[in-house]
Parts: sequence; structure tokens; C-alpha cells
Amino acid sequence: MRICFCSSMLAAGGLVLALATPALAEDSPDTAVDATTGEPIVTTLDPAEEVRFGVGFRARNVRVPTAMIELFTERAAGGASNLGLGIDLTRRKGNSELQLGFEYEHITPGEGVWIASGDNVPGDEADYLLSPDRAPGGEKLGWFTVEFTYLHHTPLTKSIALRYGGGLGLGIVTGALYKYDVPCAAPATNDNPEPGCVPAAIGMEAGNATNARGPTEYDLPPVFPVINAIFGVQFRPNDDMTINVEGGLRTFPFFGVSGSYFF
Repeated sequence: MRICFCSSMLAAGGLVLALATPALAEDSPDTAVDATTGEPIVTTLDPAEEVRFGVGFRARNVRVPTAMIELFTERAAGGASNLGLGIDLTRRKGNSELQLGFEYEHITPGEGVWIASGDNVPGDEADYLLSPDRAPGGEKLGWFTVEFTYLHHTPLTKSIALRYGGGLGLGIVTGALYKYDVPCAAPATNDNPEPGCVPAAIGMEAGNATNARGPTEYDLPPVFPVINAIFGVQFRPNDDMTINVEGGLRTFPFFGVSGSYFF
């Protein structure tokens, strides 16, 4: 019996399509033709429309609530809440930004009994997920992501703007996630699986769950899609710096802050 932890990612994909963003402006300067000579006249761009490049840092709290996971499972032992850190390379023109982001975080689902959608214990097996503290070698599940995001800003004041957009990327899985395959003992049920679905190796009286097989590693795909949907507020203390407070989806829900310096 196996549980798929990527199901919540599929639910996020449709949200990105709802974020319509303006088309990118042309980078070339405005041109006109001299009526007398027929030669093109090059006009100077407004400073606000000049292309600038920046580098920044982000810190995000990535959260996967238990209720969200249980949309795709019969039972989850708990959600996940982890800190992600990354850097951004940004191209800014006017109120639009194109962003190439790199981020890394651990993903640690709650330790305990997980039951796959459609299964019923004690007739079906359950999975007992292990925290990194119990996993062989203390190995942690994580991912390193690379994503490309388009963001637009609607000014509220000279230095404050709404920030919204979306994008796509790839996440490379690191580490591993371990579990016991548990043949549960009566009177375990989906709503009350303990102690009947707890392997004896965990140190809890577990009836015939002593026959649990494990720990074994989940066979996860090496790469996951990254789907971005972002909404927040941008502060511009000056022309060279931005500070963002934002939330949304980066395949998983998140809330965080970021900042960039432009050259």
C-alpha cells in the first residue's frame, strides 16, 4: 500500500491559469520618423521604463495543512511546516518583473499512521511514516527548485504596490522519506488506528502490527513540477531596493518575505 504525496500539486495547477498578467512591454526605445528627412528619431525612455537588473534573497514558510492532505488520503498523521530559503535574479521594467528563482527546503510530513484513499483498516495495510529522527541515517526529504515567474505591480502610492503573478519550474527531490508497511490489528479503524497500526518497533503495544515490514523508502519521482501563484505587497524604499511581503502557492502553500537590490 502506498500513498501519493504529490496529489496536492495537481490541485494547485488550475489556480495559476486564473492569474492573467499584462503582456511584456517592448524593450526598444520609442521611434518616430522625421517628416523632412525621413530619418528615424530616437526618443529617450522615461526612467521608470528603463530595464534594470537585481539580485535578492527570499525566506518562506511552506505549509501543507493536514486538512489539505486528507483531500487525497483517508487519514494523515499531520501536516508539514518548513522554512525555505532562496535567491532571486530579477529583470524589472516599469511595473513588471521577470524573476528566476532558486530555493531549497525540507519537506517533513507528520510522523504517524497514514491510510491511502479508499483503504480501510484493519483489512488493508497502513503506512507508518517516520520522522527524520527515526529514519535510517537521519535522512530528510527535501527539494531544490528552479522556477521562472512573471510578476506585475499595481501602484497604491509612490512606494507601495500590489504584487501578483505566476510561473512554472522544476523541483529536484533530495533525501528520502521512510515508512513501515503495517498490517493493522483489530480493533483499529480509519478514525482510530492506534495502537493497532503502530509497528512494535516504535515502542507502542501493537498486536499483530509486530509483523510490520520496514523501514522502507518511498519510491518518489526524482523531479516534481513547480507551480507558482503569488499575491502580495511590494514596498520600494528607494529606486534601487524592493521589499516584498507575499503568499500563495509554490506547488505547496507558502507565506514569506523577500527583497532585491537593483543595479
